[in-house]
Amino acid sequence: MKSFFQRFWTSFYSLWALRYIRRERRYAHAGLRLTIPPGVFHPGVFFSTPVFISFLQNIDFQKKSVLDVGTGSGLLALFAAQSGGFVTALDINPLAVETARRNAAANQMKVKILESDLFKNVPKQHFEIVLINPPYFAANPRDVAAHAFFAGENLEYFKALFQQIPDFTLPATQAWMILSENCALGKIREIAAANGLELEVVFEKKKWGERFQILQINPFPSSAMF
Repeated sequence: MKSFFQRFWTSFYSLWALRYIRRERRYAHAGLRLTIPPGVFHPGVFFSTPVFISFLQNIDFQKKSVLDVGTGSGLLALFAAQSGGFVTALDINPLAVETARRNAAANQMKVKILESDLFKNVPKQHFEIVLINPPYFAANPRDVAAHAFFAGENLEYFKALFQQIPDFTLPATQAWMILSENCALGKIREIAAANGLELEVVFEKKKWGERFQILQINPFPSSAMF
């Protein structure tokens, strides 16, 4: 259970963040400079992306095919490209797609960026690395921008994700997803298991009172789904 201070800080920070993201902002991280308009997930305000990059610092991307699912501003995709990966990125939000393309151009990074509801518009191929920064709150998104936060009342996002991801991966694929302690992790694990997958914690980090986990998506040993 959260302490009074944690609850107070979360409420205070949420109010500040909502005001801050109403204007276009500039943001720099990991040697990359981004411009982020209102309506696009801001990695400087919501901490899952920089925490994810903390984990990825020691990953070898060189000449590997990479898929970034839910790219938002494009920061994860650009980091992977900067590290030598051949990167495809996707987002359901047209504004996020436009923003990621502009940020890629501004940083002189070659990234293929698609507007896609999960894997729907991704040309069929098997990726060596998959990065997923998902929506994880159990509520229905009210508009396209809210898809960055809300996974559906019954976590429909994860049902679709775990059903589709085996078609784009191989046994050797490294597929990583970041989640917060504030989400329904037990339920998400159940959805993964129903699709022959297990979630292995490979990294944890606490950022401003919120604990994040990086989970590797693995097939159960008896499953040949990947």
